[in-house]
Amino acid sequence: MAEAVLSFFVQKLGEQLVHEVELLTGVHDDVVWIRNELQTMRAFLKDADRRKDREELVEAWITQVRYSVFNAEDAVDEFMIRMDSQCRLRNGHMGCFVFHACFIERLIFRHRFSTQIQKIRKEVKEIQERGDRFGFHTAFQEGKSSIATDNGHRDPGIAAYWVEEADIMGLENDTMKLEKLLLEKEETQQRTIISIVGMGGSGKTTLAKKIYKTAKTSFDCHAWIYVSQSFQKKDILKRILEGFYKSRKEVAPNHGETMDETNIAEMINDYLQGKRYALFLDDIWDTSVWEDVKHALPHEGGSKIIFTTRIENTARPVHEKCSIHRVEPLSHELSWELFQKKAFMKQDTQGTCPPHLVEVGNAMVKRCKGLPLAIVVIGGLMSKKSTDPAEWNDVLENLCWELKDNEDLARLNRALLTSYNYLPFYLKYCFLYCGLFPGDYVIKRKKLICMWVAEGFIKEHQQKTPEEVSSNYFAQLIDRNLLQPVIDEYTGDLIACQVHDLMRDIAIHMLKKEEFAAILTNRRNNFEEAQRRLAIQNTAIDIPGSMRELNPRSILLFNDQEFPSSSFCRMFSKFKLLRVLDLEGTKIKILPNEVGGLIHLRYLSLRRTQIEELPVSLQRLHNLQTLDVRDSHLKGLPTGIEMLTKLRHLKLMKFSKRSEFYKMPKQTASLSNLQTLSGASVDSGFSRELGNLTQLKGLSIGDVKGEDCRQLCDSISQLKWLRSLKIAGQGQDEELNLQELSELIYLEKLYLVCVMKEFPQWVGSHNCLRGIILTNSQFVKDPLITLGQLPNLVVLSLNNAYVGKQICCTSDGFPKLKSMAFIGMKDLEEWSRIEEGTMKSLQHLFIVSCPKLKMLPDGFQHLAAIQLLIFNGMSEEFIKRVRRGGDDHFKVRHIPKIIAIGEDGNQESVWDGEKN
Repeated sequence: MAEAVLSFFVQKLGEQLVHEVELLTGVHDDVVWIRNELQTMRAFLKDADRRKDREELVEAWITQVRYSVFNAEDAVDEFMIRMDSQCRLRNGHMGCFVFHACFIERLIFRHRFSTQIQKIRKEVKEIQERGDRFGFHTAFQEGKSSIATDNGHRDPGIAAYWVEEADIMGLENDTMKLEKLLLEKEETQQRTIISIVGMGGSGKTTLAKKIYKTAKTSFDCHAWIYVSQSFQKKDILKRILEGFYKSRKEVAPNHGETMDETNIAEMINDYLQGKRYALFLDDIWDTSVWEDVKHALPHEGGSKIIFTTRIENTARPVHEKCSIHRVEPLSHELSWELFQKKAFMKQDTQGTCPPHLVEVGNAMVKRCKGLPLAIVVIGGLMSKKSTDPAEWNDVLENLCWELKDNEDLARLNRALLTSYNYLPFYLKYCFLYCGLFPGDYVIKRKKLICMWVAEGFIKEHQQKTPEEVSSNYFAQLIDRNLLQPVIDEYTGDLIACQVHDLMRDIAIHMLKKEEFAAILTNRRNNFEEAQRRLAIQNTAIDIPGSMRELNPRSILLFNDQEFPSSSFCRMFSKFKLLRVLDLEGTKIKILPNEVGGLIHLRYLSLRRTQIEELPVSLQRLHNLQTLDVRDSHLKGLPTGIEMLTKLRHLKLMKFSKRSEFYKMPKQTASLSNLQTLSGASVDSGFSRELGNLTQLKGLSIGDVKGEDCRQLCDSISQLKWLRSLKIAGQGQDEELNLQELSELIYLEKLYLVCVMKEFPQWVGSHNCLRGIILTNSQFVKDPLITLGQLPNLVVLSLNNAYVGKQICCTSDGFPKLKSMAFIGMKDLEEWSRIEEGTMKSLQHLFIVSCPKLKMLPDGFQHLAAIQLLIFNGMSEEFIKRVRRGGDDHFKVRHIPKIIAIGEDGNQESVWDGEKN
């Protein structure tokens, strides 16, 4: 980790020397000296990191290095703040006397900075001399370092799942027993609790997820809830309610922030009346969780509640019918088989350990003590290594290091910590940053990527943007089983991650040990040292006054309580060195003008806040890269927003057909670094300037008028790197001519909300397209003939997009389509025959409000991959044909789940398909 601290700062200094020449005038040589001198210490740190866990003196030496780096970083950042303030005064209007006073003040600042640098130089020299006395090897071999490098590349869109069915090895009998318990119908028809008990990493969640698939097709509704140690009753009840509704593809009622736990519990109970449900509560640490939710769950109906827990007593709630299933460690034989699969599957050995590594590999497996998670993690780690026995023995030796945590988790912690230790230094910071989020938090991939870039964790790459490199880091952490992926159900895209409790324990342990960050959970938190990052969670509603010398680079708030505006004023006046400020979901109405003083700020999120306007001082944040105000109450952009020339992501709103768009400044062309722009209103001026934003990859715009289409198409055609395009006309009846759009060879997502009548022919030539949503298009000709030829299309939604009477899917069309929706096609009467091989990958089909469609097409039974079929607002004649005994039932009996919602929108008929 010491190398990560140093390397990050050296990289940052290099960027400042290139981009902040004016501010560093007069001290440039001093900064160059710091960078060069610290750079020479990296080789020492490689050796020191390797043995610091065995030598207290070495640990102390590394701590001294860390403090020297922190001191240097603070000195440079504070100097730049001073110089920025002076530059603004100099560039403004000031008299001769004020000018000379500012000149003298600049000289004083430079003198103070030079004095600080001399002190740091002396410290570094002494540290180097101590390093020589410890005998660190400056030429230590890269391959033997505990800081591993990873030059492999991985497509972030195809990361492996955290819990794979392949990893259920040796648990087949457990699965069969649990499925029997799950499906068993009690004579009394009372609810039953099934508790899956075992130590951390034993496979409890893996088993639960396996039988969860059975629950999806065997119960009227189901929900999966992750329960963290810091759970809140209201939050869990809300997630249970939302989960049950989601399982039936229904929209949960708006319960409002003011509704208390009792009201939500009553809503759950009312909703579950007459339904057989399955509720999975994953990772319960306290019986109070069950006490908080049990009154919301009806006793009758033969429903099942499944616990996973590490604690025996928690598995047996009083006055409840319970079945206990204990998960035992894997045998050594099965452990060895699983280890080989994870460590060698990507190599020529095809899952078999080479003879010269069998001994050391077996020794590693023995250390894992039959815990599947530990085996998967260590196996994944070794899959990144060469087959050099010395390198493997080095890993084995480090497995001996023991965390002094809970005894039951000690062995697993050693395995997980080793996986962390062997991360390249640039991934260590990224992983620890995830530890700042609450235990059950779903961390959006794009958000995390922007935060990492803002913090400066990303190594420069000549051919890739920082965001692309950061995305690769994200995929690597998923691939190493350090983060748990969240996959979009319909597209298969990797959209977010969660940190498993075990891995979060590791992250929190290390971020404290390395003084990387602190987590504030209540008013009583006190910190002895300055903290570089701060996460404020749970009941904390203020910054403790005892933290006078924090100097944090990141502040992340996870609190939906009212936050005093005075706290923000104090925060902005004290914490001048902030690079990341995440206020998402915070109940604030005013952003203080003092925010303009945070000149180092790179990332600012005001998403889901109550802020209505942004201060004009925001224009001073000339380093700002990401501004996110989606779902806020913002009424418009402030004057001077065009001065934020380093903005890379301007996220103003979510895109939908009812969205309100924001008027952009006249000088939009100055924002030439933008990669993401969402929520911009289009006028003639913006249409012309848009073509200058050539770095854009994501664009969503609205209020487009027909008269602006020609210029708009010309401008968009200049955006060669565009991957996502969303366009909405001015009003639902606005007709747009988008025929002249072309050359968007990388376009992956297209969302159009407008009348077009004629299908844009250029769409059929964009082979990268993966998702298309067309709303209100009102095409006269069938668009499916062209769309079916797109080789990579995964998601297609046609909402009032076609006014014809017949649709036709060509033979072998839609080869990769997974999800398709026909919505609001009022005139559609016939769907032509589907030939075998057409839509062979289709898994989800939604047919909504197509009242004249009389029947499913002939050949529909060829769609063998379908898992879910939903009808909503269809005629009774149509529904009657697909019910059991109906003329078309043979076409759908292979589908596991079919949902039919009546024309009145209230009556719902649900049944399970009959698998062949």
